[in-house]
Formats: sequence, C-alpha cells, structure tokens
Amino acid sequence: MKTRAEQCKDEGNKCMKEGKFTEAVIHYSEATKHEPNSAIFYSNRSLAFLKLDQLYLAMEDAKQAIKLEPSWPKGFFRKGEIEFKGGQYQQALVSYKKAMILDPSDSGILSAISKTNKEITKDNKEATRTPILYTFLGLLVGAVIVAADQFLTKAPALQFLPLQVLLVAGCGGIGFAVAKIKRYLIVSQRESCLEEPLDLLKEMGDKPEETSTASRQSPSSHTHHSQAAGKQRMRKGKA
Repeated sequence: MKTRAEQCKDEGNKCMKEGKFTEAVIHYSEATKHEPNSAIFYSNRSLAFLKLDQLYLAMEDAKQAIKLEPSWPKGFFRKGEIEFKGGQYQQALVSYKKAMILDPSDSGILSAISKTNKEITKDNKEATRTPILYTFLGLLVGAVIVAADQFLTKAPALQFLPLQVLLVAGCGGIGFAVAKIKRYLIVSQRESCLEEPLDLLKEMGDKPEETSTASRQSPSSHTHHSQAAGKQRMRKGKA
C-alpha cells in the first residue's frame, strides 16, 4: 500500500510525462508536505520548476535536496542542470563534477560534463572574438567615413592625416566599447536568472505599514507638543 506522499509523487511523475509541469509542481509540493525530509520529492519538483523556467525556485529545491542527502549525486546533477540553463557554465561544471565523484559510472553525468566543457570553450571564444570583430567593424566604418569625406565631397572636412587617423581609431574604440557592454549585459542577465524574484506584494505592503505607523505616532506627538506649549504659556502668564 503506497503512502499518500508516494501517490502524490506518482501523480507528479505522470504530469511530467504529459508536459503538465505546473500540475506536477502541485503534486510534488503535496508530497513534500507529507514527507518533508525526502530529497527525491524536492529533486523532482526542482526539475518541474526548471521546465517552467523558474530557475530560482528550481535552485532552491536542488539545494534542499543536497542538504537532505549530501551523498546523493542527483541533487548535484540537478543543480548543475539549473546552472547550465542559466548560462553559468563554470558553476555547472563544478556541480556535475561533484555528482561524478559520488557516482563515477553514471554516463548521464559524464555526458553533461562533456557538453558543459564544449559550452565553456564556445563561450570563451565568443568573449574573445566579439571585441575583435566589433573593433574591426568600427575601424571599417571609420575608414569608409574618411574615404567618403575625401572622394565624395568638394571640400573635405578631414584634410589632415592625423584627424583622419583619429576618426578611424575613435570608431574602432566605439566598436570595442560596444562589444564590452554587450558582454557585460550577457553576464548580468545570466546572473540575474538565479536571483530571488522581487516580491511585489511584500514591497507594496511595507509602505502602508510605514505610513500607518507614522500616522499612529503623529497624534501623540502633536498632543505632547500642544501640552508643552500650553504649559509654557501658563508660566509666562504667572511671570
């Protein structure tokens, strides 16, 4: 006879096979209520969140699975999957290698490590190649501008060679800067994927609380001020 938690897990597994990932999350969540110390349930829900592109929630469940079963390779493997999807390939490689230490015979882990190494190589090449490409394009645009100024206008604005060189170099510098900004935005976007999402209800709830606190304090402070002013007037009258 299966327990209620196992029944919920089976329902969640069925939903996963059918592509109903949101329903799977509900069933796995119910399973964790009945057996909160089961790493399998958290790992399964982590996968469901991953399929929904909820990387932060997926990571929280993966970490919980690792916490409950530190010697279970699936927890580290799940963590690596989330990091890989978020574009954090170096961190994913570390997680996969931890999983491999716990289970060296798992071909799935070895395949994931190989795939991650390829992505790291590709990403490093892209990070090196993009600034060079953008700089070259910038130099090319600068050269075209100088050529157009010299041959397509009656009175060239850039008559001196130093100015022409400066313009071409400036365009190349702009291209290099654009490439660096692009890379920064890519890295920032990857990092933000695993950050905790903003709780708008909580943020909105703080302000009314502050306002109500201020309003509660305001009458008493006003009364205190009025009493003090009255006492001061009485003392002046007696004097």
